[in-house]
Amino acid sequence: LPSFCLLAGAALVLEAGVTPPPAAGDSRLWACILLSCLLSVLYNLASFSLLALTSALTVHVLGNLTVVGNLVLSRLLFGSRLSALSYVGIALTLSGMFLYHNCEFVASWAARRGLWRRDQPSKGL
Repeated sequence: LPSFCLLAGAALVLEAGVTPPPAAGDSRLWACILLSCLLSVLYNLASFSLLALTSALTVHVLGNLTVVGNLVLSRLLFGSRLSALSYVGIALTLSGMFLYHNCEFVASWAARRGLWRRDQPSKGL
């Protein structure tokens, strides 16, 4: 409820005067604002539930995937222009997620190539 009130209040304050007011009988704008606030609250509740069932790192990784998904969908649906730095960021994020989820595979690959020894002591990090 506090999140919903904050978002609704921010929408009222920030949107005032930016666009012409909707027609008296047209309540679609306010319905979209309320729907956006409600979806944000539901997203937060889903995040809290996920955090209770998994770890904070999983929520962080999914957050990164959400950002990548938003960029890709923005490009596909709205034709937004992405800079080269955006594409590099997407590639680094996806490769980091691959490395995180396949760390045993990466370690065995590095050991086969002689880049890392499994019996090598940890650096204590």
